[in-house]
Amino acid sequence: MRKTIIILICCTIVLLLGYSGYRAYELWKQNHWMTLAKKYEAVGDSQNEILCLEQAVHYNPRNADACRMLANLAEAAGSKTALVLRKKVVELDPGSLDDRVALAHTALIFQDEATVASALDGVDAAGKKTAAYLNVAGEYAMTLNHVDEARADFAESARLDPSNPAPQISLSVIQLHGTNALDMAEARITLQRVAMNTASPAMRAQAQRELILDALRSRDYNTALEYSGDLIQPANALFPDKLLRLEVLRLVKSSQYRPYLAACKNEAVTDPGKLPQMALWLMQRNYTEQALDWLQGLPSQTQANLPAALFIAQCQMVLKEWSTLQNTASKQNWGDQEFTRHAYVARAMREQGLREPSKGEWDLAVSTANNQPDKLTSLFRLAAGWNWSDEAQQILWTIVNNYPQAQWASQELSAILYENGSTRPLMQLFSVQSSRNPDDLTVKNNLALTAMLLKAQELNPYDISLQVYQKDPTNSYYACTYAFALYLQGKNSQALQIMQHIDPQALKDNSTDGYYGLILKAAGDKAQANTYLQRSLQGQLLPEERALFQQAESGL
Repeated sequence: MRKTIIILICCTIVLLLGYSGYRAYELWKQNHWMTLAKKYEAVGDSQNEILCLEQAVHYNPRNADACRMLANLAEAAGSKTALVLRKKVVELDPGSLDDRVALAHTALIFQDEATVASALDGVDAAGKKTAAYLNVAGEYAMTLNHVDEARADFAESARLDPSNPAPQISLSVIQLHGTNALDMAEARITLQRVAMNTASPAMRAQAQRELILDALRSRDYNTALEYSGDLIQPANALFPDKLLRLEVLRLVKSSQYRPYLAACKNEAVTDPGKLPQMALWLMQRNYTEQALDWLQGLPSQTQANLPAALFIAQCQMVLKEWSTLQNTASKQNWGDQEFTRHAYVARAMREQGLREPSKGEWDLAVSTANNQPDKLTSLFRLAAGWNWSDEAQQILWTIVNNYPQAQWASQELSAILYENGSTRPLMQLFSVQSSRNPDDLTVKNNLALTAMLLKAQELNPYDISLQVYQKDPTNSYYACTYAFALYLQGKNSQALQIMQHIDPQALKDNSTDGYYGLILKAAGDKAQANTYLQRSLQGQLLPEERALFQQAESGL
């Protein structure tokens, strides 16, 4: 027995030593890959840096340093993966101010306002007084158009960290778009100082861009020429900066414009990232025919593939070359953008009066979007831009039914249905929204009102309107809906009492006006009732509301 115990103990020790050795090996491998990654980072070899970092994460998925470095690389490449990685880093170290600020900054780049707000809200009181936090908070305030708040944040950030040119540039931009001459002069001095003295090439270029744009607004073309020339001097000058230089040359009617335009076109031909920028630059300046000629002069293989094929189709749409667009696009394959190609072919067919084939192509566009919200959103924008109301609504209903988190779609659909006077679909939309979020009083109020207008008693609109009113009796819209419910039940005196407690300012809404007039008429005050009813009929109403108010106004 003793011998058995000794053997078990020995085995256990061997296993522990083996596990310890394995863990030590894993730690060594992780550190080895991180060391290599940093060496590649130092020499700018991002491809090998990524490979090493991926190995480090493989050995330890909770390696915050590796995830942070991968996020930096993804952000530099314009990949949304950066946002995922930044979130992971914050999860690993939620108390890190730098990582929260970095997450907020990345979320701003990719226009994810919810993540920006969440990241900034998680910063403690001390962190919110730092220059780094204030700079990002100022950027966020600008996206919300809170200019005064942004100005204060940037000014304090610049005061706390005078060596960082970023908040100085941001503050200067706000000042240049103001009306105070002293502020504008101070902003120009600041930008000139940054453009001349900063050690950061990126910040220097940003200051130069702002000076160029300011000079163009002021028609100071000599200054714009000077700074745009400086901006493109570095060998690694960005292509958008070259297009800014091209714009300056165009506006001053410089003899350098045409040769520089040709140089930009030649540079864009061999770079899929620059080609759309060049095409868009031409189209935005109404040089669509020139853009099409240039694109159609590309090698046939390039023309048939994205991004050239997409811009050729857009040029043909602008120029109304519908038959050519149909014939060209029908023979192509746009890969991940196949849904867009089908939509363009559908547009070309409809413009030629081919409505049934057009419908078939549009249905293919929708099915090819494969219920992916970003693709469906793109299709909606196309349909709305073409004034294809039925197709736009079809896409919105698809998004609303399948992606509850896409609240913009519900709002957009609600506005369209109201504009079109589509009361029953509007009621159906409010019913869907209310079932998903029973605590949303505004949606419940809208559901009750439309149900009463449509006499949909199966939805119990009287009870719903009472519940909403009881939870917030100070809300004029809720009070108005509840008063309408009382009116429909023949309780005119109670309805009038509710309406008379509504803020007079709220009664200036044409819909509320109408319901007040309706109830006043039922209470016997015909003269005052007609004043409100007539005023209400001047504005936009749902068809059932208009019929109701017209009937009351005419005395029928």
